[in-house]
Amino acid sequence: MIRYILLLIPFLLLSCKTDNKKESSTHVHHKKQVPLSTPLAASTKAMVDELFLIARNPQNEDMWYLNAKKASKMEAQLPALVSNPNKYIGIAFQTAFQWLNAGEYDKSIKSMDNLFQYLQSNKINPPQGTLNKLKELHALGYIRKGEIENCLENHNEYSCLLPIEKTGRHTNKTGSISAKAIYEELIKSDPNNFQYKWLYNIVEMTLGNYPNNIPSNLLIDPKVFQSEASIGRFTDIAGGLGLAVNDISGSVVLEDFNNDYYLDLMVSSYGLEDQLHYFENDRQGGFIDKTKTAGLSGLWSGLNMVQADYNNDGLIDVLVLRGAWLANEGQHPNSLLKNEGNGRFRDVTKESGLYTKLPTQTASWADYDNDGWIDLFIGNESSPSSQAACQLFHNNRDGTFTEKANELGINIQGYIKGSVWGDINQDNWPDLYVSNLMGPNYLMLNNGAGTGFTNIAPQSKTSEPNNSFPCWFFDYNQDGLDDIFVSGFDRKFNEAAGQVAKDYLGLPVQATKPCLYKNNGNNTFTEVSKTANVDKVLYTMGCNIGDLNNDGYPDFYAATGTPDFSALIPNRMFLNSNGQQFKDVTKIGGFGHLQKGHGVAFGDIDADGDQDVYTVLGGSYQGDNFMNALFQNPGTSNRFISLKLEGTTSNKAAIGALVKTVVSTEDGEKAFFQRVGSGASFGANSLQVEQGLGSATSIKRIEIFWPGSKDAEVIEDLELDSFYLIKQGSTKGKKIERKKIIFKKGDHHHH
Repeated sequence: MIRYILLLIPFLLLSCKTDNKKESSTHVHHKKQVPLSTPLAASTKAMVDELFLIARNPQNEDMWYLNAKKASKMEAQLPALVSNPNKYIGIAFQTAFQWLNAGEYDKSIKSMDNLFQYLQSNKINPPQGTLNKLKELHALGYIRKGEIENCLENHNEYSCLLPIEKTGRHTNKTGSISAKAIYEELIKSDPNNFQYKWLYNIVEMTLGNYPNNIPSNLLIDPKVFQSEASIGRFTDIAGGLGLAVNDISGSVVLEDFNNDYYLDLMVSSYGLEDQLHYFENDRQGGFIDKTKTAGLSGLWSGLNMVQADYNNDGLIDVLVLRGAWLANEGQHPNSLLKNEGNGRFRDVTKESGLYTKLPTQTASWADYDNDGWIDLFIGNESSPSSQAACQLFHNNRDGTFTEKANELGINIQGYIKGSVWGDINQDNWPDLYVSNLMGPNYLMLNNGAGTGFTNIAPQSKTSEPNNSFPCWFFDYNQDGLDDIFVSGFDRKFNEAAGQVAKDYLGLPVQATKPCLYKNNGNNTFTEVSKTANVDKVLYTMGCNIGDLNNDGYPDFYAATGTPDFSALIPNRMFLNSNGQQFKDVTKIGGFGHLQKGHGVAFGDIDADGDQDVYTVLGGSYQGDNFMNALFQNPGTSNRFISLKLEGTTSNKAAIGALVKTVVSTEDGEKAFFQRVGSGASFGANSLQVEQGLGSATSIKRIEIFWPGSKDAEVIEDLELDSFYLIKQGSTKGKKIERKKIIFKKGDHHHH
């Protein structure tokens, strides 16, 4: 019987991890609650009270995401189980597992020490496979110990970047030394386990032994990490600017919220008591935390956010999404935060008609009927315990919305993880792509004139992969047609590191890969991920698109990971090479963070003409927190133009407008295309158009296809490397002088 229980341990571990794909909780390390500001608007106060009750519900005590409470309860049972090996072993193992998830690595390590001592004292010899699972959990405790004591508590710009080098190597080596010894045992017992080899190599990197002091049969060749193109190194400056929010998974909106033409930040976190943050760009080299004065205190939780000007008042508002991964337990309200224009936001969820309590992390704005007012799609998560159909909210043009999904043929019900709007056939009616974690994806073709939608994913050949997560529309080859990228996300969370290792080494894998769909111009697409060099095992969670080198071709950042602590895999950056292929520039650009990646935003945050990248780091468990990063662009010689569009008959923020920029080069005329929007489905770029122009010598004209208008407005006499405000109906742009920001040199380290 004991042998039977021991054989079950790997499956118990996988089962627990699978349950925890309903990610997260409130982390317990370095938490800073923002005190309530007074007075809050009445509607905001009502939402704050509701979120407080959700977070502090006594029935939460035994829920999966409160890892520390679960570990304490299990640990308290152990003394009474000493004489019952079957139960003792299983509970002891789960105790260590939950302590690790709670961030209590020392308690997890001690629990495993006690378990091994128990096995020895009782002369219990587990099967080798089970023993390896026990040792692996033990090793992960030591790895997390090393991460917290080095990468987190003594953070610098090289911390946790793969391959780990320079000051990213650990100074406190206790955790890594112990983990190394365990992985040497594991590899000896299972020499073909690539997950063990991968994690062993990472541990050796932290100790400074990689690659020269590793046996050849254990070494993962450093050549596999070499970048495929050249780009300058981006430096993480978040810590020195006070932007390194230290929470678990969440998202970011990079946007000009106060209409001063400089980008500000709103940052969320998934924990039930994690505060939403608002940072205003002071234009003097720093950021001011205005969370309290903005009226956001007490607005907790939110895995993702998307922005729009829903009421056409010229101020950008934000929708915060909640309840993702929680199934029936995720009956949490979203929040529509109305920008009041006086530095404050007000929760208007109920009065706008958007109040529902369905689990979601994805939504996307578009004016689907071209009436000049922005509408909203929300992709909810259906599961056996929670039937949650997707919603399409029509803007009533009076600050309220009416739900019309079924009426318009949006009969989508699945485990929806991504949603984005584009225009696949250039008919100026926005179409919708929806990714599904547990089934085929949807491409909803707009039938026009507000008459409804038709799912053409099967005939357009865009249904795969069946395990999908983030997605986006972009014109990757700059032919004027919207292409689609949808990333795969395998649900075997505890196998990610091994699958990624095999992929780097060119070996066969089982994990789901992404699909890149090239638009054929006739409502069909061709899958080109292999020829475009993006058929990689990515485990993408967060993501976004931008243009790192201003060559005019969109690049993308895949923020990667799974909830499991063994998923030490790099976030990866891909540089677009003339619309033909994507080149991995993760190492050379300094982007390969090993911490879990979530919301991503590209934007010119220092107004110097090139795009920087903000990414939210941290995982799903209570103790898997990490500091967010802001990667500053080192600069490029390529040219650019930046635009803020303002609609008059179209929606005020011009979401969905297509901008065609025609330039002169030494080789002749060239056109670049970009659509106004927040980018990909997890993280939000600014709604400003930041268009790289490569080696342009002048701008001939800009053609703007405003939502609801098939004829382009032509704007001429624009200068290179400039910022313009363009209002619909105008024949020229208004040049906005922006001073380049030199960021203050703050202390990057966190002790």
